[in-house]
Amino acid sequence: MRCLTMILTLALLPVTRAAGQHGAAPGDSDTGPVIHGRTFSTGTREGWTFSTPHLDINGGLYRISSGGTSKAFFRLHLQTALGIHLVQVSSDVQWIPSFGATPTWSGTLELAPIHQESPFYVAAGIGLITGHDLGVDKLVGWAQGTVAARTPIHELTPFVQVGRALVSGNRTELLIGIAHPLAPYKLHFP
Repeated sequence: MRCLTMILTLALLPVTRAAGQHGAAPGDSDTGPVIHGRTFSTGTREGWTFSTPHLDINGGLYRISSGGTSKAFFRLHLQTALGIHLVQVSSDVQWIPSFGATPTWSGTLELAPIHQESPFYVAAGIGLITGHDLGVDKLVGWAQGTVAARTPIHELTPFVQVGRALVSGNRTELLIGIAHPLAPYKLHFP
């Protein structure tokens, strides 16, 4: 388990230039400059195997579809683009304090059809998640969809995420939260 987690983490971190692609200038994205300080952002795609990773901090309410009370959650969301248009990779480490100190980890391969410069964000994907197999600590299949609206107010982004572990007996989970970018983040003074 630790070996697989380490391999997946290392796979998300490299920022390596794709072999034979030298046409893109530093700082160029699909249609303009690199976007700094935007949540759910993927960075420059052109000429890269993995783009610059973007890290967001999220918080809000967690709820299971079958009812019950909402629980507070805190999450770190790492996202990067692949060299393929519309395809991205995301990884989350999520804590729900009322469930204990152990976070869940998920890694997802996603399709994001709206360009990252849009004020709206939509993505859906499949991947793996921990902590969803009735007390056994192993990775299980995971499907999720996310909808967000980026605001001009200090880069805060309200979002809704729906997810479901792909093992029997699991229910649909809902996250309603606010995201804020941590990195890459460029501080601007007027």
